[in-house]
Amino acid sequence: MSDAVPPQSSSAERTIPLVQKKKLLEVGEISNLSFWIGHCFMLLATVLGVYLAGQQGLRQAVEFEQIQSDKNNYYLRQSLHDELNDNLQLIREYTEKLSGVSISSARSQNLTLDKFVWDTMRYSPATLETPSELLGESRKFYRDVNDAYEKIRNGYFHYPEQGGKVLLEVVAHMEANVLPRFQENLSGIKAVLDKKKVAL
Repeated sequence: MSDAVPPQSSSAERTIPLVQKKKLLEVGEISNLSFWIGHCFMLLATVLGVYLAGQQGLRQAVEFEQIQSDKNNYYLRQSLHDELNDNLQLIREYTEKLSGVSISSARSQNLTLDKFVWDTMRYSPATLETPSELLGESRKFYRDVNDAYEKIRNGYFHYPEQGGKVLLEVVAHMEANVLPRFQENLSGIKAVLDKKKVAL
């Protein structure tokens, strides 16, 4: 028996599998790289989407809160304006009854102002959002009217009509200076809400 010697492979044959293996490795690396790049972009897009959605949600929530605040302020100030206006009429009716009466007769005439809105405002969070000049004038109105009324009942004035004149001066001040400022303020709030197409 003769020993068979395995044929020697040529160098060209040996290099073919190495080249193929190298190509397969390169394709795998490229595939792996594109996988991570795709996931990075997906992650960035998700984070950006969540951020933008959160910003939009926050913007809408803030805008909704502002609309609610404007509506509450409008209704509160309109109610106070109407109550003050009604009280001015009550004062006029009261002063008419003081004409030509004695001090003792004036004591039997009662002046009861509507104070439901004014008293309720202490429990409303929108009260301190009311301009200080409007709150101050309203507070001064109730104080001055109460002071004049008590003086009329206690005989401080020689004639009840004198107290009536003091009350009518308060009425004139409210009509000329305070109620128009209420209207101006209410018109401003209404214009803002109309621009946002919010019905009142």
